[in-house]
Amino acid sequence: MLNRRHLRIRVLQFVYSWNKSNGAEIAALEKQFLKSLAKVEELYLLLLMYILEVRDYAKNYSEDSKKKQLPSDNDLNPNTKFINNLFLLKLRDDSDLINKAGHTKLSFADEQNMIKAVYFKMVESELYTSYMGEKSVDFESDKKFIVKLFSKELIEMEVFQDFLSEQDIFWEDDFPFICSMVLKTIKDSNNDTIELFELFKDTDEKDFAVNLLRHSIVHSDEFSELISSKTKNWDLERVAQMDLILMQMALSELLKMPSVPVKVTINEYIELAKYYSTPNSKNFVNGILDSLLIELKREGAIKKMGRGLIE
Repeated sequence: MLNRRHLRIRVLQFVYSWNKSNGAEIAALEKQFLKSLAKVEELYLLLLMYILEVRDYAKNYSEDSKKKQLPSDNDLNPNTKFINNLFLLKLRDDSDLINKAGHTKLSFADEQNMIKAVYFKMVESELYTSYMGEKSVDFESDKKFIVKLFSKELIEMEVFQDFLSEQDIFWEDDFPFICSMVLKTIKDSNNDTIELFELFKDTDEKDFAVNLLRHSIVHSDEFSELISSKTKNWDLERVAQMDLILMQMALSELLKMPSVPVKVTINEYIELAKYYSTPNSKNFVNGILDSLLIELKREGAIKKMGRGLIE
């Protein structure tokens, strides 16, 4: 589920935090780092459970309405199209999701007022009203509706956004990416299976993240000296801290991580500089890294495993 762009961003956040903390123990930092990555998977599961929770609230509300002292015809004969949405029924029966959510103790038990507000806002939407008026029932149509409902209504609800902002400080950055993973999960599902994404596609991705964090911190002084040698007429303290961290991380990949292609590393950190530092950072980081790359190649300091990884 987590790609390397996402992992680089999380490492960037932790190295920045480490600098601000005046050097916490690396072992403790790595433990906290891995725990934060596990929270990304929690967000993924939480969003899927959120969809189910709204559906379950609708079901309970419909059943309670039948027990009114003076129920209306609509109360007694409700439109159950949303409750019986074929994708939602499949998701409700998915033991993998239920087990993982249970293991992480994810629950909306204390958030019923929020779910209630979401439900009544949802039923007022044109998207929901249009769907409830449709007569056809098939898995693909039901799935497409949930894709639209999730992306256009559920995640945009202000009460839900407020709830999320209180849960984890990193989730704001994780949210767009994880929403895309939820949507892919829905779109890729069929009558037979719903395939949930794993946090790491393999151990290489986990090793990449931990090694990048470790090298960026352990070798920060060494990398700062290299960067300083290329910042003529600039005191290193005047370089934006985010630029410095990005270049230290890039040097970690160039010098300490032999399986990562040079071109990929350079391009990635130029892109990150555009989004996480100053307006001029892209050109500054690009210039310094290009200059360092020429020198490090000439000295034979960059050693990569595999053909074409240095070019």
